[in-house]
Amino acid sequence: MTPTPLSPDRRQILQGSLSLAAAGTLARLSAAAQSTPIGSPPALSPSAVAVRISLVAAPSSASILPGVSTQVWRYTGQVRSFHSGALQPIPGSHLGPVLRFQQGDRAQITVTNLIGEDHVVHWHGLDVPSDMDGHPRHQFPHGSSTTYDFPVLNRAGTYWYHSHADMRTGFQAYKGLAGPLVVSDAQEQALALPRGQFDVPLVLQDASFDTAGQLAYSPLNMQNGFLGTTQLVNGKANATLNVATRAYRLRIVNGATSRVYKLAWSDGTPMVVIGNDGGLLAAPSLRPYVTLSPGERAEVWADFRQHAVGSQVVLRSLPFSGVSMGQGAQLDLLTVQVTQSQPETLQLPATLSTIQAYVPQQATNYGNPRSFAISFSPGIGFTLNGGTFQMTGVAANEIVRRDTLEHVRITNTTGMMVVGHPIHFHGRQFQVLGRSVASANLAGWQTLSQGFIDEGWKDTVLVMPGETIDLLVRYSSYTGLFLYHCHNLVHEDMGMMRNLRIDP
Repeated sequence: MTPTPLSPDRRQILQGSLSLAAAGTLARLSAAAQSTPIGSPPALSPSAVAVRISLVAAPSSASILPGVSTQVWRYTGQVRSFHSGALQPIPGSHLGPVLRFQQGDRAQITVTNLIGEDHVVHWHGLDVPSDMDGHPRHQFPHGSSTTYDFPVLNRAGTYWYHSHADMRTGFQAYKGLAGPLVVSDAQEQALALPRGQFDVPLVLQDASFDTAGQLAYSPLNMQNGFLGTTQLVNGKANATLNVATRAYRLRIVNGATSRVYKLAWSDGTPMVVIGNDGGLLAAPSLRPYVTLSPGERAEVWADFRQHAVGSQVVLRSLPFSGVSMGQGAQLDLLTVQVTQSQPETLQLPATLSTIQAYVPQQATNYGNPRSFAISFSPGIGFTLNGGTFQMTGVAANEIVRRDTLEHVRITNTTGMMVVGHPIHFHGRQFQVLGRSVASANLAGWQTLSQGFIDEGWKDTVLVMPGETIDLLVRYSSYTGLFLYHCHNLVHEDMGMMRNLRIDP
């Protein structure tokens, strides 16, 4: 079966307008489409610790701008069993609380939907059964609840959770339905890394506001998606972070709808990267900047011992080109203020974790990569693998075997509009095998290439214009339908998403 082009309803919407508001008027798929068999049940250890959490998604208000009450949606929650540290609200933020798990825990998270429309939650980066993964076919209506029940299999790392509702992912996440998720394991706990108040999640977003200070969302530009005029960190504009003369672990999540960041310190200090999407790297990596596209994460060791009390340094996004016409302006994101002196004994570890690096010869399809092309067609929009989203549809080359390693190639070289796309795989992680870029696109690519953190495991990768990326993908042991899509959420909501079916 070949991927089906855009459905008539989607095509009519696109031809009339590229706005998500128009896209949101599309009819939902029938209940019959939601009866497709789903993945295998969780393989829970008898000794797994059950962490029971309740989350409510509901309207609320927040002080995003000084002196203004802005209407938002937010997750609030409480821990039903285990310990209160499993759920940590971000002070002063409308974003969801930080959820903390140990590898091997059994997560049981009941989500109640009070937002007035269908909702579903995706546990971004986690290896969970297909019916727990936040596929739109499992979204549930206003006034109802659903319980996500899965073992935490992932290694220590910074993950996150967010809405994944059909054609409303971008809007719901933009309104506030997203939050960090942190996993720890024995190998990480043995390291001398900053902990407690010195382990800080930073969720990067951008937003626009109307004259009344309310969130405005008008993604009319298909090329760029949505680029807000105000930069937010943990849900705050003009954000500041007060620090001591200590080492900090900054867990940075690009939770923006469409914006790519080129992160650097204003004083020229190198970015010391200790982790990315899939957890800790094998060893620290010093970079002049870090490139982070929507959905990607980076963990940074930030040492303020040499900064005088009263000094400050700014985390900013440096200028770049090549992603799309609207991206690449310099932006100040976060002002770090050194407010107190404290003794510090921690030293940056030379070794962080053990990562088995795979080679192409280990792939089951060695010499014959599974290829997925990105393209753009008038009246259809951006496509993956020659098609757009079907709720349960899969093409012949989108059927894979569980628990196997494959060579996957993604190309972004054709179509009438070639822009950068962050491609995210659900239910699995991958290793970046290599990148190549067309000579015509090389100059723009080089403005970001030193910041690609391709070491270790990843689940999201920025595919630049003219670029071909080769991956070694480890498919989940779970079976069923799992998504792969562009994490520019405007592109995703307009159909740049496909299913992979993992068979036994």
